[in-house]
Amino acid sequence: PAPGWHLEYIDVKDDLLDQTFRFPCDRWLAKSEDDGQIMRELACANNDILDLSDKTKYELEITTANSEDAETKENVWIILEGKKGRSKEFMMENPKKKKFLRGATDSFEFSSKNVGEIVGICLGHLTKEKKVKTESFWHVQEVVVTEKELRNKFYFTCDSRIPLAAKRDEFMTFECTKTVESFASKVRSLVPVKYEIIVITGDVKGAATDANVFITLYGVNGDSGKRALKGKYRNLFERGRTDRFLLEMLDLGELLRIRVEHDDKGTSSGWFLECVEVTNTANWVTTIFVCGKWLDRNKADGQTHRVLYPKY
Repeated sequence: PAPGWHLEYIDVKDDLLDQTFRFPCDRWLAKSEDDGQIMRELACANNDILDLSDKTKYELEITTANSEDAETKENVWIILEGKKGRSKEFMMENPKKKKFLRGATDSFEFSSKNVGEIVGICLGHLTKEKKVKTESFWHVQEVVVTEKELRNKFYFTCDSRIPLAAKRDEFMTFECTKTVESFASKVRSLVPVKYEIIVITGDVKGAATDANVFITLYGVNGDSGKRALKGKYRNLFERGRTDRFLLEMLDLGELLRIRVEHDDKGTSSGWFLECVEVTNTANWVTTIFVCGKWLDRNKADGQTHRVLYPKY
């Protein structure tokens, strides 16, 4: 229903060389926008290492309290204070007095140097005139700052009346009350670990399989992607046998479930899977997934995959 897409840029990171290459676009890929094209060929903007820590975009959501005299017709400014430094001052203008209305949430976006984890904000309420004629206040309820690159969110429960001032040296400061770390941010801090996967084939007639077997692990930190269980010069998944595999992947944290499947190839593809044991060799936590079912198109429910949950 809405296929149009405005692409800002694409970053390609070479982990081996620790280099990032940026391909800027800043155009629509849409039949109803721009020149109507839905394909773009992008040129690389740099042949040198690109330092993305220099600048980042922040999204601000400012909520005005829903109380009498809470709104303001004037401008507001903000400074972000992070563990890596302070941002520049960002002025949030109030055009035609349509912003900062009672009970409303207004959104703004600005670019600044990356200040790291945001721990505080400075909020000012600035008159458009040179002098403050009468004492007036703006009642700010909440400020939410989103670091757009990683989608980390920082919440500031202000609930304060900020006095109108003629100069920028009058402001109020607030501390972060809650932080929500995005999945992308968590992945950056994860380290590769090795998982030992033990697969036990059932001891029943026709339990062995010649098909190619795959596994996907799902944890609180994400999933492993579909991984093949294979070994050189080994006849795998024979009746009543135990096979061991060692797979390296990012630390998935507590395991929630696994998916085991085969490609139904070979002269004897049907398989009776007894259970799977997965051990994180970094902390030696073992999680057992019991199956006790066929993965066979011609038996039971005809499924060649199983989603298994931990046995507690």
